[in-house]
Amino acid sequence: MSPITVAILGATGDLGLRVVRRFLSPEYSPSQISKVKFFTRNPSSAGAQELKTLGAEPIEGEVTAAGLKGVDVFISLIGGAADVDYMNKYAKEAVDAGVKVYIPSEFGIDHRGNNDFHHELFDGKEAHYHYASSISGGKVKIVSLYVGLFLEDTFGLGETLGLDIKNGVYTSFGPAETPISFNSREDISSSIVRISVLAAADPNSVPDFTRISGSAVSYNQLAALVGKARGTEIQVVEVDDAESKNLLSTGDPWTRFWRALRYGYGHGLTDFTKDNANEILNPGQKYWKWKTMEEWVEETKGV
Repeated sequence: MSPITVAILGATGDLGLRVVRRFLSPEYSPSQISKVKFFTRNPSSAGAQELKTLGAEPIEGEVTAAGLKGVDVFISLIGGAADVDYMNKYAKEAVDAGVKVYIPSEFGIDHRGNNDFHHELFDGKEAHYHYASSISGGKVKIVSLYVGLFLEDTFGLGETLGLDIKNGVYTSFGPAETPISFNSREDISSSIVRISVLAAADPNSVPDFTRISGSAVSYNQLAALVGKARGTEIQVVEVDDAESKNLLSTGDPWTRFWRALRYGYGHGLTDFTKDNANEILNPGQKYWKWKTMEEWVEETKGV
């Protein structure tokens, strides 16, 4: 297959910079990747300048079919609240431009199906997927990538995830033995690149809903790892389903969002240990070595 052209929305963020670096690494460029473009409203910003230094080509302004002309893979890395109208608009532009592969902004919990909770962010992303699928008419391969939790955010988020680091108490919404999949930003970046290359060559080679699991531990296992690294005991507390569900319906949207995530962690919605695409994207860890929670705890000592 001829080298492909990639365009990215949200490339100036931390994950975006890593993805661009990976695309433009000697392993992929120029043999498999001919160009990496990125959309920006401010091409003179520090992030845009860094991307240009790496060799990426800026496209000033909003996502348009004209800007996506000749692009094989379009990737959205925008974070924050889900603006469904905005996402639908750029998906329509991608379809009109004839891109082969579209990777929407997911990179978290697998929120599909009939779950015990709803949140407007997850509902918005699901609505966007159905819209993009309906207008593509099967001509665009759409790959939603679910990564569980970013490994590096584990202890930085702290009490947001129920990890009271100061007092050594971890609180799980649901069974504390449920595995949670974690992936480092570098592993997520490598996975995005592999999805792009594989799906552009053969749309059937990658699942529409792709899940990865670089490492997986439960709240109980995490407490044991951190306790061993710090030479102390970490207490684990479980919040029962009735109380957890009550908390899901109270508070501001972002408070409810994090509570919904924690509920999902405790009820297997980020347990990608058995159903994942690790061997499709990185068979036998041929292309990179997955970073583990054990390694992260060793580096950070759980703080």
